[in-house]
Amino acid sequence: MRTETITKHSKDLFRIENLYKISFPENERIPLWFLLWRSRKEFVDFNAFYDDDVFVGYAYLISNKNLTFVLYLAISPEVQSKGYGTTILAEISQKYADNRIILNIEAIDELSDNNEQRLKRKNFYLRNGYRNANFKIIEYGAIFEVLIHGNKVTIEEYKVLIKKFTGVLINFFYKPKFITSIVPSRV
Repeated sequence: MRTETITKHSKDLFRIENLYKISFPENERIPLWFLLWRSRKEFVDFNAFYDDDVFVGYAYLISNKNLTFVLYLAISPEVQSKGYGTTILAEISQKYADNRIILNIEAIDELSDNNEQRLKRKNFYLRNGYRNANFKIIEYGAIFEVLIHGNKVTIEEYKVLIKKFTGVLINFFYKPKFITSIVPSRV
């Protein structure tokens, strides 16, 4: 698997943008110009993945100290279910071996139109070593489960990472709500 840093001059930028649009609902998409602008920061990795010369997908990663957030991960529909998602997650885990890795997925909701897709996505991440982080986020009008690979992450660490990415001004307006999972005590 080969990786290339994505910039506004990337040869496959149009393909990446199309994959972005079909992979994430509009209300969950940060403007691509902002992603490209912030990707110039040393704590952001925006990478395209290739199998030889075949475009496989991309990942957008944000790091702060020993925490890495997979903001976006998408696999091209032409190559889905061929193990590329697992391979990319393994590469991320290897590159950030000393980091805890987190990501958000749509919460399981039996009433949602895409609940089967949500279950499939969650099971994919669980098979790849992720687990619940014991808190959820309400943003974009939806509830997201936070999954983690590695040791525990606190809500405060999550907030600091996001603030570093968005910057002070945007962070002032970005106000997600957090839901903590209550673990019943054993008597």
